[in-house]
Amino acid sequence: MENMEEISFNIITYSGQAKANVMAAIDASRKFTGDKAEIEALVTEARNHLKTAQESHFKVLSQYAKDQVNIIDPLYMHAEDQMMSAETFLDFANELIETNIALYELRGRLK
Repeated sequence: MENMEEISFNIITYSGQAKANVMAAIDASRKFTGDKAEIEALVTEARNHLKTAQESHFKVLSQYAKDQVNIIDPLYMHAEDQMMSAETFLDFANELIETNIALYELRGRLK
């Protein structure tokens, strides 16, 4: 497939940016002060980056379905791994963020 290297780096780049946004959202949830706007913006941005990575991934899968040409490319395999870990990380982070916010609210009620 043409541009496989470019597609792979696109997936890696956007997956990495999604992870960075998720880490920033978790950090913001630890320092939560009652305003969810920053956290929600970071999670939304992470989802958008991940969606871009998934769109690139889908192009490769669509091309494979069309041509039935098996492409074993280590860089692409790494890109898929990065994207899947970012997806999992985002799911886990959402739970952690909700827990951090709940702890903040609980502390406020106990004071």
